[in-house]
Amino acid sequence: MKLVVKEITIDAPVALVYELLTDPALLVRWLADEAEIDPRPGGVVRWRHANGDVCTGQVIEAVPPRRLVFTYGWERAEVHVPPRSTTVEIDLAATPGGTRLRLVHHGLAGPMADAHSGGWTHYLARLATTAIGSDPGPDPYIDQRVPTPAELAGR
Repeated sequence: MKLVVKEITIDAPVALVYELLTDPALLVRWLADEAEIDPRPGGVVRWRHANGDVCTGQVIEAVPPRRLVFTYGWERAEVHVPPRSTTVEIDLAATPGGTRLRLVHHGLAGPMADAHSGGWTHYLARLATTAIGSDPGPDPYIDQRVPTPAELAGR
């Protein structure tokens, strides 16, 4: 298993970034077409992308406005990352430039970790754009499904 670690600085206050991560009405601005999240331990985390792929998990820890931890996985079985099978930790800290966001995604196998690393880079950039009050525009990944291990192996 590999860790996916992403760290970015966002030119926005910590409370706003946390809200963008935990309010379903705001998640749809940068992440997915539909979103549901109950940011309390045991609460649901679920979003659906325009391509039909659905991510499902459960909140493990929520410490507003500093930390959010949830399980994560895809409902499409051929992705081989089942719902709630991996864990995402997001920590937020105030910096002179706004907010430092550190994301660590645990539990992904090699090629899937690489694919998710690219996905997180893409979506965190969209989060940062939204946080400064700009529109990230249409998601260029709108027609791309989450890759399967076979697709990543070039089969």
